[in-house]
Amino acid sequence: MLTEKERERAIQRLTLTQQQLLDAVQGVTETQARWKPAPDRWSILEYVEHLAISDDELVAMIQRSLDTPARPETAEERKAREQKIRETPIPRGANRAPETLQPGGHFKSLADAVSAFLAARKRTLEYARTTQDDIRSHFTNHGVLGPMDGYQWLNGNAHHVETHSAHIKEIREMPGFPA
Repeated sequence: MLTEKERERAIQRLTLTQQQLLDAVQGVTETQARWKPAPDRWSILEYVEHLAISDDELVAMIQRSLDTPARPETAEERKAREQKIRETPIPRGANRAPETLQPGGHFKSLADAVSAFLAARKRTLEYARTTQDDIRSHFTNHGVLGPMDGYQWLNGNAHHVETHSAHIKEIREMPGFPA
């Protein structure tokens, strides 16, 4: 089970990174939102769409993990696994999200995508606030980091938004970004 400290930490990170995304897109016009720095890179709108889709998918994945047998860990095992997660770099490339999390033009505007993200994040926060599921004992494999428990996926989701918010800020600073 989550400790209250873990629950508070997840809620804090999810809330903080929600605001980071809002700050990253503040003042972006529709023209700017659709601008792509290269054909194989995402636009700001596509990043926000990706985040809106992945927030709900993350919670669904955590809930699906509960159908697998619980694997309680000792404190030492958890500490070693978490250290490995912290030390493993995530490769940065040209938007390599799984097919189901790829943007596909689901939203007509940046405002619609942001609204969908906020609705999804609200559901994620509600899950983090209320779950009594033993998400610390059920795992889903991450393609790079290996097995992660539900709590780590909640925090990973916060990190995911933080990372893409930084990508959006980078796009806004690129040469050729529309005025």
